[in-house]
Amino acid sequence: MFARVSLFAGVVSFVALLAIDGVAQAQMTSTSSAKAKEVMALMTTKKIEALAVREAGSNDRFVAVMAVPNVQLLVVTATYSRPTDIEYYIYQKDHVNAYRNLKTAALATNRFFVEDILGDGLVAVPEKKGVPDSVTVDAKQQVFDGPADPKKRNDTRMAADAYAKSFADMDQRYAKALESLLVELKK
Repeated sequence: MFARVSLFAGVVSFVALLAIDGVAQAQMTSTSSAKAKEVMALMTTKKIEALAVREAGSNDRFVAVMAVPNVQLLVVTATYSRPTDIEYYIYQKDHVNAYRNLKTAALATNRFFVEDILGDGLVAVPEKKGVPDSVTVDAKQQVFDGPADPKKRNDTRMAADAYAKSFADMDQRYAKALESLLVELKK
């Protein structure tokens, strides 16, 4: 009798573990993928190297992108303390300098920077030996190289549930930034 109960408990635990893993995998699907591919395609077609736009609903927050076709998208959003500087660059169609200022200037705060390798949206776990995407919020960088492996004792990466939540949050912010860029690219 005890063996049956123990076997049943083991089966139930295994099924629960599979269900939790399935939920974690579902949470790590990319919402930015289609938008990133569309931004990359439009920029390549229009032969645009960089683009900067004002974020919708904000007077001092901007979004800028640098595209290297079939290599990567570099997207930055930031609040700029002298928004007329960025507006001037946009008016002059000097999007490269607008990007640089948003990415590196001391006047830019609340910075959100995405290094999207291949310009295919954020990927939660890169292919084996693939280069991972990364997101930097202010000065804290997160590399999306997969959650910690519980079998490895010294794995310093995030636990699977925290990793899935972080990935979903960053992916959603990235998709919002890409949407601002798409509005301008489709004009």
